[in-house]
Amino acid sequence: MTVKFNNKKQVSPWGLFLSFLFMVSLGLLGSYYIFLETRIQTIEVGLWLFFLACSILFYFGGFYYVDMDLSLQKVDVKYYRLFPFGRQYKRILLPVDKIKSIKVGKGLGLIGRRFILSGVVKGKLALYPSVGLAACSSKQVKEINAFITEFNRNK
Repeated sequence: MTVKFNNKKQVSPWGLFLSFLFMVSLGLLGSYYIFLETRIQTIEVGLWLFFLACSILFYFGGFYYVDMDLSLQKVDVKYYRLFPFGRQYKRILLPVDKIKSIKVGKGLGLIGRRFILSGVVKGKLALYPSVGLAACSSKQVKEINAFITEFNRNK
């Protein structure tokens, strides 16, 4: 069984939405300090909490661009985080005989869903960085789960 996909079509709307939400929260916070002379503590705390919640959702929500090529010979995952600061293109390429386990970690609904891969390198257990699947469609996640059941059956 071979699974090959990328989530380029789903990433663009998510990136725009999260960037818009982040910029709105930053704009509200900035305009509060620029235009109001008297400070109202409840509004100030609320705006800071909204800004922090948007930032945390954007950075830790698991929104990644993912290009997967999963087969019974090798696992090739190329990915990068959608958060614009500190963005790095990364790749995990492993032969199947070096893989100990593959699973899809659950999150809070769509947010926090991730692809978890662990393998054996030089006789030691290696846990690779988890790859966020929040920007992937449910069809793509079902394809990954079908590959995982096939992988466990052939193992």
